[in-house]
This record gives sequence, C-alpha cells and structure tokens, in this order.
Amino acid sequence: MTYQVVTDTNLSVQVYKKIDGDGLCRTTCIGIDKDFQQWLRDNQDNLPADIQAKIDDGTLIIQEAD
Repeated sequence: MTYQVVTDTNLSVQVYKKIDGDGLCRTTCIGIDKDFQQWLRDNQDNLPADIQAKIDDGTLIIQEAD
C-alpha cells in the first residue's frame, strides 16, 4: 500500500489517495490522518517523490507518534 498526492486545495490542505498494489483507490485523507501519519513515519526514508516534495517544501509535516 502507498499514498500519492491527488490535489492541493485552496485551503492549503493536501489530499492524498491511498492505493493498494493493484492501483485501485481505497480512500482519500488529509495530512493529519493518523493512518497516513503512521505510514509517513514508517516510510520516511523511502517516500514517493510527490510526497517527499511536499515534506521538503513544508506543506506536509511528519508528526511525532502519540
């Protein structure tokens, strides 16, 4: 499973699409979604380029675990 950037909204909230290995869309979420944040932490050294770019430009932040 992975995530990819779908769109940027006018509220500066990023929307991400979660996909499985078969490429089918399963859900969308925003950057504060707890499952998405866990995925970011688990994969922070090997993120897809589109998500890494959002982290690099500061529009997406990897939050510390609760």
